[in-house]
Amino acid sequence: MPNETNLNELFKAGAGKTVDGDVAAAPLGDWTDEDLLELFEQAKKEAFQDRVVFERQWTRNIWYVLGRQWIVYNNRDGQWKDIRLAKWVPRPVTNKCKETVQALRAMYTSIKLGVNCRPNGSDPKNVSTASTAEELSPVLADLHNMLAVESERDWWLNVTGNGFMHTFWDYDPRYGMILVGIEQCAECGEEVTSDKLQGAQPACPSCGAIESMSPARDERGEQRVERRPKGMAVTIPLSPLEIAFPNSYPRFSEVPFVIRMRWRTKRYYENHPSLKKYVWKLKFYKSPSDRSLQIFKSLTQVNDMGIAPIYWSEGSGGVQSDEGITEYELWYKPCDKYPDGLVVRLAGDEKPTVLHLEEEEAIPGPIPYTDAKGNPLFPFTHAVFEHVGGRILGSGPIDQIVQKQDQLNQLDSMIQMIIQRMANPIWLEPKGAEVEKFTGEPGLVVKWNPLTVGGNAKPERIAGEGPHGSLFTIREQYLKDIEELAGTFDIIKGAKPTGVEAFSALQLLVERSQSRFSGVFQSR
Repeated sequence: MPNETNLNELFKAGAGKTVDGDVAAAPLGDWTDEDLLELFEQAKKEAFQDRVVFERQWTRNIWYVLGRQWIVYNNRDGQWKDIRLAKWVPRPVTNKCKETVQALRAMYTSIKLGVNCRPNGSDPKNVSTASTAEELSPVLADLHNMLAVESERDWWLNVTGNGFMHTFWDYDPRYGMILVGIEQCAECGEEVTSDKLQGAQPACPSCGAIESMSPARDERGEQRVERRPKGMAVTIPLSPLEIAFPNSYPRFSEVPFVIRMRWRTKRYYENHPSLKKYVWKLKFYKSPSDRSLQIFKSLTQVNDMGIAPIYWSEGSGGVQSDEGITEYELWYKPCDKYPDGLVVRLAGDEKPTVLHLEEEEAIPGPIPYTDAKGNPLFPFTHAVFEHVGGRILGSGPIDQIVQKQDQLNQLDSMIQMIIQRMANPIWLEPKGAEVEKFTGEPGLVVKWNPLTVGGNAKPERIAGEGPHGSLFTIREQYLKDIEELAGTFDIIKGAKPTGVEAFSALQLLVERSQSRFSGVFQSR
């Protein structure tokens, strides 16, 4: 794993050495901000290498589902842009991509995901633990709002072929605040919060004096307190535009680290009790400079009408009045030189700033989640619609039907032009007939001169020529091809096939139609 070796060399640079000269695992205290920045820059370089080819595909699929399908990729600008056509050329969209996503998400909803807890042995403790976990699973699912989380994850899973989940303890202030008392040592004057003191007679963390801690008082004689976010356990569905990792590994379980990205507004920093101290030293922007976040952020201003031109380009990121900054979270898995892993959060793109939240969130520091045996837990999961051998990122149903969707739209455009230009009946007026005007009104009286051109100047009505029947036959074939490629046959959408009445036959058709989705069912 060359990428992991490069990152481990950065760990060696800041680690101490043992007596025999081997590099020892470095505690977090031995690492400076410069070391963390160097580690992050190397990880970011590896994670974003050749990522643009997948961003191009994800962006195209998103636009197609949202109804913007008459587009072409501009290699010079690296952006999807509207096709330049004459104004009179219609651009109809029969959005089979969105219909496919809706049908698949409805099929997923019909299959309830649950948890089966089994005791690991016959010990009464194991049996009691399994029974308690079985009873708590629906409560935890409601706490994490898993129905909404899975619904959003399934949208990304169908559109991009990839869906991620991140389970963690979120210290966002919107979940409420708590007050923590401040204690002061009578011997050395050190002030610490009460959550750092342990035991009935806690000792001073600084000087070690026993029974020297007492509540710190303000001018009015009241105990001083510190306001902190209470936090809450949450599960967040992540799109592939919000997470980055080296794509040189064949499986997600083998990646050494991931980088989670988010956009934070300046107002968020100003109102956060722990981040407001960084407002003066950070530089805020109107839009993110990272390409993935530009695409993701622009989706808030795009609707199905397709009339937000400043957001169509994934390179613009939109123009808004609210300033903000990009946050990066580097989650590095345990390795030989860093056995407890690493979590570090940085703000900014050009010159990132390490955010020190040791008191509130214990970062930067080791991975804060462990299992019952004390092993670090990596709180990211990945699901794919269709696995592609040799790479982590999967393929989705939209990738298979885009070409047929283009053919369907082009055929609809041709049929519409034929109707507009050729299907309307027209008048044939010979020269010299002296007809003033054809209005097309019922009971129209047409006056003409029969003496003109030897009496052969009579106006004639020429019937229009509609689209040929073969065009509709081809259109039906395109629709059938899309249904077969996406796997969304009539039985999945709720339509009963012609000539099938028995319930057992319908059930057999449902099972056979869903058999091709066994891979995505297992992945979910």
